Amino acid sequence: MSTHVVHAALVPAPVLVDERRTLYRLAAEMFAPGTELSDNLADHPIVRYEIGRALAGHGGVDPAELTRVASMKVRDVGVLVASDPAAAEVLEAPLRIVAPPGVRPEPLTEADGERFERALAIVAEGVLLLGKFAPDMAEDLLAHVSMLAVLKRETSGGLVSASSRYVPGIVLIDEPVLPMDVAEALVHEGAHEKFFDLAIAKEFLDVNAEDADYFETSWSHVRWPLEQTFAAWHAYSCLAQFTLSIGAEQCGADSLLAKASGRAGEIGTWLLAHENDLCADARRLLHALMGGSVELSGEAVARSQVDGVTLSPEISQDLHFHLLPDVRYKRAASGRMVAGRASQPPQMFWLDDDASWTLDQWRNDRAAKTFGWMITRAVEEWQVDAAVAAVRLRTALDSLQSSSIVGSPEAH
Repeated sequence: MSTHVVHAALVPAPVLVDERRTLYRLAAEMFAPGTELSDNLADHPIVRYEIGRALAGHGGVDPAELTRVASMKVRDVGVLVASDPAAAEVLEAPLRIVAPPGVRPEPLTEADGERFERALAIVAEGVLLLGKFAPDMAEDLLAHVSMLAVLKRETSGGLVSASSRYVPGIVLIDEPVLPMDVAEALVHEGAHEKFFDLAIAKEFLDVNAEDADYFETSWSHVRWPLEQTFAAWHAYSCLAQFTLSIGAEQCGADSLLAKASGRAGEIGTWLLAHENDLCADARRLLHALMGGSVELSGEAVARSQVDGVTLSPEISQDLHFHLLPDVRYKRAASGRMVAGRASQPPQMFWLDDDASWTLDQWRNDRAAKTFGWMITRAVEEWQVDAAVAAVRLRTALDSLQSSSIVGSPEAH
């Protein structure tokens, strides 16, 4: 089944992008109350990098600095290409993170004159080529590519193309020779960018992934942790599909297209044997692209992404619950809600429908609510009887309490 069809069955690209933006907007408000991120700011790779650092407990967020970095000049050729002479300074983080040892990549910019314009023209042709051969894939993957930077070939250390989950949204490519170099790089790195957004908003990997087995490649015998393994499998799966659409088009000297299908199969077979280390949405994607179904299974229905939730014993209708003071939340256009706590390090949680509804009962005021009051509201809005509402609310409140979003001193 085509990758874009499977991706859309999991979550359509516009919905996924909006959910990712919602999370970053909430995080910015947590660190700098009153901060509002435009789409341009919420998508900018360096803005996302700075907010990601704050979420990891490494400092705060300066709204003025976010606005400054987002003002860097770009050229639009179907993707936004960094063109500002100051790009090396603004893009220091991704350039440093993806650089091979001892290498300091430098971006081509307008300061390089005709050389930059030639590279930009090849990028534009590459974007058109991708759209010509695989229009649905182009629309699906390019939605997650916020920016592209072209590296001077003599400074790149043979990088070819790269992206980083630490600076999501930006694709770095070596100075291209052929438009096909660009088209392939956009599929490869666009697949990674898609994965980064899926990992932010859906159930893909949890903290246990760090302790999972490593995969060893047969072609280079390097060992990858689970996250890198899944990202590589996903990229090779997209490349393998793209290969089927290009006919006799000439590929670049560093092309991986001829190897993509075999490597996707090898990695995917290993992942299927280790699927218990994956969360529900990652398993759905894996099975669908490895020839299974994209239908929801019973285990993959929407639920709170808070680990270790256990159902409370019977709750008194007079028991009060309150929203903890450091909690903020925001709802995406899809209706999904993300909640955050300004703890150290900060914590973010995507909530299921019932937990979202329960949390939203504090939208007008933060006064304590009784369990009985919530049952009455739930019966009316959910159109269920009181017994069903009570069971669903107990589960929702358990998840909210376990993540320290809602508290009830009377319950202890």
